[in-house]
Amino acid sequence: MLRRALLLVCAGLALPAAAAEPVAPLDQVRAAVALAVSQRFGPDSGARVVVGELRTDASDAPGLVAVPDPGARTGRLAQFTLRAGTRRVGTAVANVTVAARHVRTTAPVARDAALTAEMVEERDGEVADVRFEPLPRLDEVIGTQARRAVVAGEVLSQAVVTVPDAVRAGDEVKVVARVGVLEAWGVGRASGSGRVGDVVRITRGSARGLQPARVLSPGVVEVLLTQPQEIR
Repeated sequence: MLRRALLLVCAGLALPAAAAEPVAPLDQVRAAVALAVSQRFGPDSGARVVVGELRTDASDAPGLVAVPDPGARTGRLAQFTLRAGTRRVGTAVANVTVAARHVRTTAPVARDAALTAEMVEERDGEVADVRFEPLPRLDEVIGTQARRAVVAGEVLSQAVVTVPDAVRAGDEVKVVARVGVLEAWGVGRASGSGRVGDVVRITRGSARGLQPARVLSPGVVEVLLTQPQEIR
């Protein structure tokens, strides 16, 4: 009887562990974090994301999506909220490194000084200690002013320079619509502002309502056939 009682007690103590939700595989969380960071840098950035040290308490769930904290940066531990649909399934902390085309300074730049072609260069490589957001291109940087003093060799980000929008709300824009190898051009009007790579809403001729379009260059947009998640 005593032996049977001990077995029952041990079985009872084991029940809570058996009822716990399974933990999400690290590979699944790693993939979700890498995708989230890549998307934050933009679809045309060519960003190569490597997720190093990783800790998570997420429960296993299909369709796992990672959302980085607003202040998250490359090259240091960053926190992510993990979701599956509308349900929060846990958090993750990861050290993420990113390599991409970017612009660096070639000489020190004083605060409020205008950036010239001689002060900057474009490179492709690791970008350390920058937020998860699109990096300005070389043509966007030249002529802008530094928000603060910048040392030589520093990566220029939106925190360092103010990049003007390529399309502003109310602007008339050239519009291209592509289907396979066919394309048609027209004109439209932007109802939102955005930089190259951003998605804005436009009105176009006799088309009814607002349409999503990706900014290709200053004053030029491409109509999207599917509704994107983030529209300005």
